[in-house]
Amino acid sequence: MATNVLLPLLLLAWSSAFGAAQKLPLTTWRFQSHNGSIRIENASVPGTSHMHLQDAGLIQDPYLRFNEREYQWVAKETWVYETQFTVSDGDALQNSKLVFETLDGIAHVFVNDKHVAWTVDSFMSYAFQVERLLVRGTNAVKVKFVPPLDYALIQSEHYPYFVPATQNFNTWAEPTHRSFIRKAGSDFGWDWGPAFATSGIAGNVYLEFGASAPELKNLNVIQEFPQGEHNLSVVQLTIQVSVDGKGSQHENVTFELFVNDVLQASEVTSVSPGQTEENAVKLSYILENPILWWPNGYGEPYLYDVKVIARNERFNTSISHKAGVRHVALIQDDTVAGNTSGKTFYFKINQVPIFVKGANWIPTDSFPTRVQASNVKQLIRSAYEANMNMIRVWGGGRYESDDFYSECDRLGMLVWQELMFACGMYPRDRGFLELVNEEVKMQVKRLRKYTSIAIWGGNNENENMMEQFAEQDFMPPGTKFNRDIAVADYSKLFVDLIQPIFSSLDSSRPFVDTSPSNGLYSMDPYVKRWGEVNGIAYGDVHFYNYASDCQDPKTFPHARFISEFGFQSAPSKASLLEVSSDEDWGSFHSFWKFLKFRERHENGTAQMLNQLQRRFAVPFPFSDEMWLSIPYSSRSSGSEFGFSVPERVDSYLYLTQIQQALCYQTAIRTWRRGKNADLGMTMGILYWQLNDIWQGTSWSSVEFSGRWKSLHYFVRREFAPFIMSVHEDSASDRIEVYGVSDIPKNLDVEVVYELRKTKCGSVVKNITDTLALSPLESKKVQTFGVDELLAHKETSCTRKSCFLYVRCYSKAPETADSPSLCDDVYHFFAPYKSLHLEKGVVEVVSVKASSSTSFAVTIRSSGFLALFVEVQSSYSRGFWSENSFLMLPRQTKELIFTGFDDVQPSIDDFKKSLDVKWLQKIYEDAPFSAAVE
Repeated sequence: MATNVLLPLLLLAWSSAFGAAQKLPLTTWRFQSHNGSIRIENASVPGTSHMHLQDAGLIQDPYLRFNEREYQWVAKETWVYETQFTVSDGDALQNSKLVFETLDGIAHVFVNDKHVAWTVDSFMSYAFQVERLLVRGTNAVKVKFVPPLDYALIQSEHYPYFVPATQNFNTWAEPTHRSFIRKAGSDFGWDWGPAFATSGIAGNVYLEFGASAPELKNLNVIQEFPQGEHNLSVVQLTIQVSVDGKGSQHENVTFELFVNDVLQASEVTSVSPGQTEENAVKLSYILENPILWWPNGYGEPYLYDVKVIARNERFNTSISHKAGVRHVALIQDDTVAGNTSGKTFYFKINQVPIFVKGANWIPTDSFPTRVQASNVKQLIRSAYEANMNMIRVWGGGRYESDDFYSECDRLGMLVWQELMFACGMYPRDRGFLELVNEEVKMQVKRLRKYTSIAIWGGNNENENMMEQFAEQDFMPPGTKFNRDIAVADYSKLFVDLIQPIFSSLDSSRPFVDTSPSNGLYSMDPYVKRWGEVNGIAYGDVHFYNYASDCQDPKTFPHARFISEFGFQSAPSKASLLEVSSDEDWGSFHSFWKFLKFRERHENGTAQMLNQLQRRFAVPFPFSDEMWLSIPYSSRSSGSEFGFSVPERVDSYLYLTQIQQALCYQTAIRTWRRGKNADLGMTMGILYWQLNDIWQGTSWSSVEFSGRWKSLHYFVRREFAPFIMSVHEDSASDRIEVYGVSDIPKNLDVEVVYELRKTKCGSVVKNITDTLALSPLESKKVQTFGVDELLAHKETSCTRKSCFLYVRCYSKAPETADSPSLCDDVYHFFAPYKSLHLEKGVVEVVSVKASSSTSFAVTIRSSGFLALFVEVQSSYSRGFWSENSFLMLPRQTKELIFTGFDDVQPSIDDFKKSLDVKWLQKIYEDAPFSAAVE
């Protein structure tokens, strides 16, 4: 059995000293199946079942090919961890605790064969007093995890009525009864990810002993503005810390508060043996003219160094944190916008209205112990680089790590933090409510110190699900959905239990009990506005419509705040190669079988093709899903058509990502100009979704590897502080142009409208205009009749042969970092498949190192227009300064690739890794006329 040795010298040193607790990490364990048929000695903890088996060479990467289906037995097994540690001094066992930071699953804990606890919440840390169970010499710890699906099923069978939750397409684990287990909902599958239902000791575990000095915990920064929320020039900062006396009374303890290494407050008091919220120490001081913390795009996210020291003649201990000073408010005032009466829904940070631009965050891996802090930081940086200012931590996954929130604080990334409840009803028996009460309090105390958290959310779509459960087939045969029971269950959990916790522990931030919602009738008393939750007049909206044209602005509702919307794309070829074999690329049928296995949204492929075929020629055979589904035949290798499976697949995958990006572009432009009160007063866009949990079809803008999809580059442009928004109103046959600014300054802008030929890019018409925008304004600045603009008799232009190209320049250089204030914008008057185009050439002309972690790549186009140009490298850990763009004929561009890693490839290796695609090129392995009509 694995053994962790506690050295006698350490014990002797402790026995003669008065100080902080000692910790013995328990990192090495035996891991085995319940019957012992599988046994792994020296398994490393933290770890979970699948990772232990993979590390031991007993299974492959669970993400590879169809392994999710093949390895479902792992989730159905009972797994046992065992370890030993040795102590030689009985005095050292006093006040001993066995601490588990995360027990992911349903676990029984034993010490020296004595049952210590049964844990049923993966979102909590556990500390067990074990001094009476320990002995001098060898001690044994055992943790037994029972299958989570079995536990959830048993709990559901013993509950007095059926509790519905959404079920996932193409998922082996359904029905999961996941509402009955406090574990990441996505562990059981979702419509973008796999089901592994892994179990294990997913956090650090250690024996804590010998404590004599108090321990400082749960630092909290409380901000009050004594001159009112409209005057932030003076702030009273109260730093609150809970104190664990470690079982002893401590007298004459001096507590000192340092801010930026300057002593600001002190207090002498006593410390009692226990640790509760009520006996927390509070140190306050007045800070005049504070340096405020601002979200990305609005100013610097300044953080103060905060440190509390506790000391007397026998000990000296401290706790530190970096905290920002900022005021946050969610404004829900009566208004009439877009001809609709209702209430606003927007955030003010430091009294400045913020147009929220961001995305939803899902778990970064099905296996939490292999998530690296560096990867989390890279994802947040990717959001930052794309001009985002908010991330919504979705309620079907996990509470994120401290590294996540610290990085959001550092980069000015606001966080919409949901509790871990999603897409279902939940039980409300006493045991479940007591468990949730403890979990939520623990997480709020951990997270409330982070400046970036701007709002707490109770759940994701639980109220919204009531409509779906009533209309769709989620109930067992013979059972009807009872909305009255659902409302009672919901109210008991989220209104009666959870909302008061936030009122008590953190009233400085707004709380919404669900998303989407209609908001409240009243905050005190807390009264919900029940009803259809996706109406445009109140609260926030989740919008999904795959049937309508995603490039028609009229598809998108004039809602106050969009906290979810999205469209799918396939992953890149590079991502799929990570988890496939040669067999999967041998025929179209085998590839389609592989790709469809990684699609968990029912009808998702058909919906993608429906959007794609509106404007693009879909390369054969992907335009015929029925043909692709025919079992392997000699035809399906594609060889007789003159192209290979990998080449044609690559073209299809590229097109799905371009189409996805265009859908989001239309939606974002519609809602950004919609902050204009006449268009609905939209003040926030959080798209679904930022990241991937594996290499599969999804709504993400960043792939599992960290590679930016086309969408992320589009988002970067559309979320810029100032954009020109061009759209065609099909009803009036007119082009409308809006200037949209999130810049808190007046803008004077020169705009150049160019009518250009689609083949050669030559300018046939030129219009120059000027516009002035007030701070944070959206307004219509120009209108053109399409026929008037094309002026066929004058220009020979038709909808298929010409396009509108828009440039803008700042007339006040201090408002922008460069003479160009916005990215160039273009508008085509016909579907891409109908345009008059030539293939042309885009080539790399030079590659050089621009820094130790970046490369400068220069590309040049030939004499023809090139659409949706993408430069990619097989080194996916990084991003380009620009991508998925239009190149005019004979244009030269320098692109910068910034790597996330400190060590980058050589220039030669990087150059060899480059691949350039553009729309016309991807059809080159078929007759060109078949692709561009």
